[in-house]
Amino acid sequence: MGSYCNDLIETNFRDTDTKTISMLFMMNNICQCNQPAQGSRGLKLIHRLTAATFALCLSISVSVLAQTPIRPEVAKSLQAAQDALKAGQLESALSLSQQTLAMPGITEVEKPLIQRALAVAALQAKNFPLAVSTLENLIQQMPESTPAAQKRPLIESLLNASQQAQDFNKVVDWARIYLKLEGSNPIVRPVLIQTLSVLKRHNEVVQEVNEKIRLDEAAQVKTPESELHILAISQRQLKDDAGYNGTLKILLQNYPSKAYWAEIISRLARQANFNPRFDLDLYRLLELTGNMVDAVEYVDMANLALKSGLPAEAMRVVEQAYAAGVMGKGSDAANHQKLRQQIQLRWNEDEKAMPALEKSAKDANALASLADVYASKQKWDQSQAHYTKALAMGGLRRENETRLHAGIVLFKLGQKVEAHKMWDSIQGDSTAIELAQLWKVWQQAN
Repeated sequence: MGSYCNDLIETNFRDTDTKTISMLFMMNNICQCNQPAQGSRGLKLIHRLTAATFALCLSISVSVLAQTPIRPEVAKSLQAAQDALKAGQLESALSLSQQTLAMPGITEVEKPLIQRALAVAALQAKNFPLAVSTLENLIQQMPESTPAAQKRPLIESLLNASQQAQDFNKVVDWARIYLKLEGSNPIVRPVLIQTLSVLKRHNEVVQEVNEKIRLDEAAQVKTPESELHILAISQRQLKDDAGYNGTLKILLQNYPSKAYWAEIISRLARQANFNPRFDLDLYRLLELTGNMVDAVEYVDMANLALKSGLPAEAMRVVEQAYAAGVMGKGSDAANHQKLRQQIQLRWNEDEKAMPALEKSAKDANALASLADVYASKQKWDQSQAHYTKALAMGGLRRENETRLHAGIVLFKLGQKVEAHKMWDSIQGDSTAIELAQLWKVWQQAN
């Protein structure tokens, strides 16, 4: 096994870092509230932050200045900065705000008003380092008693400025502070996760995404596929195979795709404790999920079916490959035809022997084998009846294998609840349990 898929980390996740950086810079329009985003939900969320940013400036109106105990000369200078900003004279607004802040004897009341004006001027002028330092000072100088509701809009603006300045460590620090203050902007936690990924702080990525998954489950929403991708990348970097497998299963449950199925089946085949008796079952899942892609796989599956005494299944597989144009051509065409003839011969022999097999099947193991034969012929009713008898009789050599196959037959018959119960009854065989779990995932989506 292994020729049928590429590793998920190399296929699905190859461009994730680039996409992540791109997502981080979706905030580039933070100071352009006169150019509303068209289309993406992400940009619309960002413009909520834009509104918060401009509230800093617009709240410092003439009436506010008149009601605030600041000196006339400070109020006059600050109003001039405000007027320049409204007129779009960004450099003048920036210079006037800095001059106002540098005036002698600035009081603790005057300082935050001036810093707000300076922060907005710096943001609009795209002087992001200055915006970051100004907003940080403004937030850090607030009294401890300041309500969190007053800090959160400032932190949202600081997060945007920090991103624009490419100061990702500050993004992380302030995003965490924002979340501790119970900030509700839905984009902040995803931005934190994406930024940690860009910084390759993989342990923290795992912690943050797991928390995001917990919160999403509580809210009964699916964690976005992109965030699960980021989690998987970090788990692979940390060589956390168990964690990676768990994330892959979540992806498979929430965002089923051929690629995820191919990856999880491939990984199961590579597990050190995998029981090779279940090789044919792996191929059955590959076929079921549309991941049989070349002649080698069809030949392998047909040979495994023959080895298991199931020529009807081997015939079905080979005929399917011929119909799809996968077998019967190229340098291996003669070998394919030879296999086809061998299968036909075995099938003829099997058909002749069936009446005697049915009469002689008295013990549980013989009944289970006969049930396998009926399943290979897709005679689900007869197969289910024989599995039921075999399990009721007891004493099976490979009971877990029988329960796995009995569950598949029940699923084929549309008895999904009973199939689930049958798979849940498997105990003690890790390979059979893993395969049963995959069938349950497939059942949920089908």
